[in-house]
Amino acid sequence: MWLECSAIFCLIFVVVIMHIRSGKKDYAFATIPLLVLPAVNVLAYLASGKLSALLPMDKFTVYTALNIIAVIVSSCLVGIMSVKFKKKSNRMAYIVMSLIFNIILAAIVIYNMFQTLYR
Repeated sequence: MWLECSAIFCLIFVVVIMHIRSGKKDYAFATIPLLVLPAVNVLAYLASGKLSALLPMDKFTVYTALNIIAVIVSSCLVGIMSVKFKKKSNRMAYIVMSLIFNIILAAIVIYNMFQTLYR
């Protein structure tokens, strides 16, 4: 799933650039936390084999831990960026949708790695 996450990263990055070019910097900053999980997933895919040689864990455990840490960091950033929204309903919609995106994407990539390694 590293190729799919690279494509997701590129699409979200284009959205950030479009927000910046249109003068909506608050929206651009609010979109940046969604970049964390796809970027870390690509790095975890590349580095989990090497890290598993250094740590007393297998490749899947390292990969899963890195993705879960990325979800936690991204969720914290979503909470920090949510203060930019003035209306409570907009803030809650932003938080809920961002967290759903992060959790579902993490579940998909972790399940895919599990299927790849243990099939």
